[in-house]
Amino acid sequence: MGVPDLSVIIPTSGKPERLVLALHSLIPQTLSPGRFETIVVADGPAAGTEAAVATVRAAGLAVRLLRMATKGQAAARNHGAAAALAPMMLFMDDDVLLSPDYLETALAHIADQPNRVVRAPVYLLRYLAPFRDPERGIRYDGRALQPNSRLTQQLVSRQAIVDDWPSIARQCVHRNRFERLVSDTLANGPAAHRWLGYSGSGVALAKPLFEAAGGYDEDFGFRWGAEAIELGYRLMRRGAEFRDLPGIFSAHMDHPRRASLDSFAASFDHFFAKHRDPAIRAVERLILGEDRRPGSLSASGAMPAVEEI
Repeated sequence: MGVPDLSVIIPTSGKPERLVLALHSLIPQTLSPGRFETIVVADGPAAGTEAAVATVRAAGLAVRLLRMATKGQAAARNHGAAAALAPMMLFMDDDVLLSPDYLETALAHIADQPNRVVRAPVYLLRYLAPFRDPERGIRYDGRALQPNSRLTQQLVSRQAIVDDWPSIARQCVHRNRFERLVSDTLANGPAAHRWLGYSGSGVALAKPLFEAAGGYDEDFGFRWGAEAIELGYRLMRRGAEFRDLPGIFSAHMDHPRRASLDSFAASFDHFFAKHRDPAIRAVERLILGEDRRPGSLSASGAMPAVEEI
C-alpha cells in the first residue's frame, strides 16, 4: 500500500453513537479509498469507541485507532497529526457528516498550495440535539422516540449516509451566527480577522505548514472555544491563505455541551494572554454579540452558536 495523499484525523471522547455515523460519511467519499487514511484518536477511555470503529471497519472503511490519556482536543489532534502518513491533513470532528465530495474537493485546493488552509460551511442538524443516539432516536435520559413522531423521518441512519446523501442534505438549511461570521470575514474582511478561517470540522492544510506553526496549543487543555482559531492566528501570522470552499459542506449532529461552554471565556482569556492582540477580543465580542455566553445564541438547547470553532 502506498502513501496516502490525505490523512483524516478525528479526535473523539464519549460520543460513539455520533462517531460511527461520522465515520460512515467517509465511506461514500468520491476520493478513492487508497488516497486517504482515517485516524481516530481516543482521548481517554471512551466507552464504545472501539465498537464504533469495528463497525465501520466491517463496512469497508480502513481506520487506525490511536489511544492516549485524557488531555483534551488540542493534544488529541496533535497526536493524530504526528501519526499521519500523508503530506496533507484534514481535521474532522466526531459529530459531523462530510458531504461525499468533501475530501476530494478539499485536497484539490491544497495539493499544490503549501500555504493554503481550506474549510467549508457547517450546517446544524439542530433537531438531533436531544438524542444520545441520533440514529435510533434514543434520548440522553434513555427514552426512545415514539414511532409516530415526525422526527423519525429525520433521524440519521448509516444507510442514508452511504446510499441516500440527498435525504440528509435536504436537512442542511441552518447555519448559525458564527458560521455566517466566518464566511463573511473570509469573503469581505477585515484582514486582521482572517484567522477565523481555521474553524469548522473539515479544515485541511499541508502537514509541513501545520508543523511549522507548531500545531495546536495543548495548554488549552479542556478549555473549549478558541483552540482551533488560535492555531489559525499563528498560521495567519506566517502568511497562510484561508479559503471558504463553496459546493461542499459538513452537517453537525448537534448535542448539549454545557460544560464546554462554561470554559468559553477562559479559552479566549488564554488566547488573548498569549498574543495580546486587540483583534482577539474584538472577535470574541462578535461571536457573543449581545449574549453573555455562547449557549444563549440557540433556542434549540444544543448550544450550537460557536460549536464549530
